[in-house]
Parts: sequence; C-alpha cells; structure tokens
Amino acid sequence: MSNQTVVVDASVALKWWLRDEDSTAEADQVQTDFLCGNLSLVTPSLFDYEIVNTLKMAVVRNRIDEAYALSAIADLIAYDIERHDMRSLQPLAFQLACRYQRSVYDAAYLVLAQTLGFDFYTGDKRLFNAVGNVFKWVKWIGDYPV
Repeated sequence: MSNQTVVVDASVALKWWLRDEDSTAEADQVQTDFLCGNLSLVTPSLFDYEIVNTLKMAVVRNRIDEAYALSAIADLIAYDIERHDMRSLQPLAFQLACRYQRSVYDAAYLVLAQTLGFDFYTGDKRLFNAVGNVFKWVKWIGDYPV
C-alpha cells in the first residue's frame, strides 16, 4: 500500500477519536498507514470544520469530555493531511449534490476524489449506500484492509 493516496471524509477521521463508532479498526488502520508514511490523505478544507463541530456535539451529548476533544483537535492540527480549497469545484459539487440528493458537504468529497482520480473512503453509510454502486472509487471504510 506504499505511496497510495486516498480521499477521506470526516466520518473516517472521527472514528480515530469516537470509539463508540463502527469500523474503528479499519479507520485505525488508515490512521496507522498514514502516520507510517504508507498512505497520503487528501480532503476538502471543510474537513476540519466538520470534525471540530462533531467533537463539540460529542461533548454536548456526553460521548466524550472537553479535554479529550481538545486533544483530538490538537492531533488533527498536527496531522499533515492535504487540504484542498474547493472554490473552483463548487459548481460540480452542487450538481452532484442535486443529482444524488446528498449534502454539498458530502458532494465536495466526491468531486475532489473524482477530480484527482483517487479512491474515496467514507464512514457515512448513507452516503456510501447512495453512491457506492454508481462510483466504484467510493469505498466503505469497513472494507479497508486491516
């Protein structure tokens, strides 16, 4: 798996810290492969906001405490994940969102992966079920090799 690049969405990265999620072993393997330099991760710039917001909601819902969330945010900041500005891809994201009845946020990941020609891993089962059979490069995180 060396020198491979994939797009990941926030749902994959959140599994690194929200341990009550499913497919955490596969998400952990993505993290390990990334931290060992065997895998490069690419994502839209909205990735960080989605993660921080979800961590905030996890604190509000007593899934994790604030100190743990802040530690996760520090990890996120330290990780050298390549972020892409999506301004030029907004029209395509809008079109995909409309076509497949997904959020523009979800479509941003799809458009980025499609444009760059990389596989896209998601931990969002509804997103995967909506487009996984249409786009073969959309992968369920539970299928990532451990």
